[in-house]
Amino acid sequence: MRDRLKVNLENIKQKGNYRAIRHVKPLDASWILFNGKKFLNLCSNSYLSLHAHPQVIEAAAEAAHKYGAGTCSSRSISGSIELYRVLEDEIASYKCYPSGLVFSTGYMANMGVIATLTEKDDVIFSDELNHSSLIDSTRLSRAKKVIYRHRDMNDLEGKIRKDRSKGIKFVVSESVFSMDGDIAPVADLVELRNRYGYQLILDDAHGTGVFGDTGRGGAEFFRLTGSMDVEMATFGKSFGSFGAFVLGDKIVTDYLVNRARTFMYTTALSPSVLAASIASIRLIKDNPSFRDDLWGNIEYIRRHMRDAGFDLKDSIGPIVPVVVGEDAKAVEMQHILMEKGVFIQAVRPPTVPPGTSRLRLTVVRSLTMDEMDFAINVLKYAGKKAGLI
Repeated sequence: MRDRLKVNLENIKQKGNYRAIRHVKPLDASWILFNGKKFLNLCSNSYLSLHAHPQVIEAAAEAAHKYGAGTCSSRSISGSIELYRVLEDEIASYKCYPSGLVFSTGYMANMGVIATLTEKDDVIFSDELNHSSLIDSTRLSRAKKVIYRHRDMNDLEGKIRKDRSKGIKFVVSESVFSMDGDIAPVADLVELRNRYGYQLILDDAHGTGVFGDTGRGGAEFFRLTGSMDVEMATFGKSFGSFGAFVLGDKIVTDYLVNRARTFMYTTALSPSVLAASIASIRLIKDNPSFRDDLWGNIEYIRRHMRDAGFDLKDSIGPIVPVVVGEDAKAVEMQHILMEKGVFIQAVRPPTVPPGTSRLRLTVVRSLTMDEMDFAINVLKYAGKKAGLI
């Protein structure tokens, strides 16, 4: 086995796709220490910078003192402490659904939902650029799999009409796509659902807390809050904490409690994580200025990036893809940015399709004007070096 792995790793290196873990030390909401040097962090998904908010940190610390460091059991046994009930009620109310269920991670939530709710006579229609967790869960389900072109409702409708499966039809999509930063046509997905009667599963991981008038996510952006058959999102992005949640009717969450293996057979989240998520929800509901500040930063960086000549594709939110193309060239551009003190990650296959390697810049609330100007100038320098602008 070792010889085979060694050969495979060498092939990965030759293609410019080798990954190594980089251990960092956070200094504040925007800066990190890596190899003894300070870097402006443009990789964080903490869009509202709540992971560093004093009230979130205090809530986590208080919960650890009150309940201990861990739950040390699955939720099905003794790990479902009272904070779970509070968190599930809070997130269901915030997102306007009858019921919510917390999972340990977004990956486990998607695996649990799709593998559990679908059966062998069913069919799953999945956007071609869906997250790996949605792809893997679709593959592992017993249902038939049909891939439709990215955000292409004509292709989806055509494939629905041609399908002759006997079971239930499911359509699965992200609301905001994690690598391209573009948004799904959620209103069109709902309109097609009303015509064809499928079940709509929406992954709102990158929409929650950011999109919509009150930050309720991609569905609210289209004035469709609480109208998905199943909605999933995470606490590890805008909420600045950890874990994930699934929303829908009570019968859906009850069924997941009884049959979702990724829910039943894993240790429950720590009390500090649950308390941090509760605090974050309340802050987001009570402080619309968090989103206002974030969108001010998004608009500032996007305007200057476009003026510099960068192609930002169809992205519209805090995820800003800078497509480079060649794997090695994306890594080279990453190295230039790192030399100048900007911490960013080159994203390469298999995370993105071959030939579309990119830098994935994320905008967060905590960035100051000086920090954004610094980042923009370094990106322009690297872009010119790479021949992108």
